[in-house]
Amino acid sequence: MIILLHGSDALAIRRRMQAIRDDADGNSGMLSTNQSVIDGRDAKVQEILSQVMSPPFLAPKRLVVIENLLDRFEQSGEQRQPRSLDPLKSLLEALESGIPESTVLVFTGGSARRNPLIDRMKRIAGVEDVDCPAPEKDALFRFVRDEAAARGIRFRNGPFRGASIPEDEELARIGDPAVLLATLVRTQSPSGDWQADTLAIVNELDKLALFTMGRDANVDEVFTVCAGDRESNKFTFTDSVMDGDLRKALQSLDALRRDGESAQALLGLLIAGYRTSATVIDLLAEGATPEEIGKAIRRPWPNLRDRAIRRAKGLGPTGLKRAYEALVAADRTNKAGEVDEDLAMEILVEQLASLAHAGAVRS
Repeated sequence: MIILLHGSDALAIRRRMQAIRDDADGNSGMLSTNQSVIDGRDAKVQEILSQVMSPPFLAPKRLVVIENLLDRFEQSGEQRQPRSLDPLKSLLEALESGIPESTVLVFTGGSARRNPLIDRMKRIAGVEDVDCPAPEKDALFRFVRDEAAARGIRFRNGPFRGASIPEDEELARIGDPAVLLATLVRTQSPSGDWQADTLAIVNELDKLALFTMGRDANVDEVFTVCAGDRESNKFTFTDSVMDGDLRKALQSLDALRRDGESAQALLGLLIAGYRTSATVIDLLAEGATPEEIGKAIRRPWPNLRDRAIRRAKGLGPTGLKRAYEALVAADRTNKAGEVDEDLAMEILVEQLASLAHAGAVRS
């Protein structure tokens, strides 16, 4: 059996993976000696096949999990040509010839919007393609409420009344605790799309259940308990990088890492920031008013709008182009695993912060 298990719903993938492990174990208690997890970023084809072709020991199934291989072939928006599958030719041929019935081979990965490896493997007879997209909009809010109810949490709608009102005006306007929670822990992909972080949501709900102990949870409690500091760090990180405040940027980067943010998620935050600057630069060139710009970038509040305009003016078309070049290079390096993730992100932050300084000198 060959399973492609991918998507942006990390919780659904984790739960499906646990079901696969339980089935492979078959109540034998021998899964630990019959499971192989291989990092596909640098694994050799023969290494994979040797595990796949090995029989199980005192268990009905042998489980082989290949991580990160699918992600190597995820095609980004800036990529014109898909990555060649030639290095995996022998692996694909072997899988087409068939693997032992006692082996469960699972390939795990993230989003699969444009992935030639997934498209190719889906043509192999018997391959099960399991796509786990993250819930969106109303489905996401239902997910939050269902998971909250399973933990005995009752939400109570209403405006913020406590001292810890969010700095972001848009967050401060949310009166539904479920909507606020989903907004707080969402992540942004390098393509700029917001997506639900289901695994982070249930982790935050576990914390909220312990905090409320049967009380109704309002937006003040959700923001205080469920990643309020992390959300603040996200804004601080992006703002300080684009303002050229390297010390503050590295401090907030460390804080986000401690909160469990991945390098890809951090990259998504930065790309979103520069995507906004690109929109502002285009609108400024067209002679748009500050009010029109604020509406276009969904920041009608004067403080946030004017800061976005100031950053875009300082960056300029040349600085924006250099920023995108640095972001694309960092994305490629991260996916290829050529450089340590933490080091690559710190280098990127330094490069982007220097662009802000260059813009300040020009202006």
